[in-house]
Amino acid sequence: MSIETTVLDFKLSNNFEEYEAHMNAPDQQAMFKEMGMKIFYIRKSLEDPKRATVMFQDPKNVLFDIFKIPETKEIVEASGHIYEGTIING
Repeated sequence: MSIETTVLDFKLSNNFEEYEAHMNAPDQQAMFKEMGMKIFYIRKSLEDPKRATVMFQDPKNVLFDIFKIPETKEIVEASGHIYEGTIING
């Protein structure tokens, strides 16, 4: 299995602390582990407190696939992550 690093840059509908707490919650971490994903960087933007950058290590194309499927929008946005306008670099 090939592992890649994927960087997401996106706007938040809540504050960064709420987003970070959601992402670090045990159930969320369990879901990531099941998918083979691991967060190794999560920070708010210095220029815009309503933007965040998250770096994942994940099996090839896992995050790209998540963002290609419209049905995942509700799950993604439950964290405060605004789905539209997400920049994905992998």
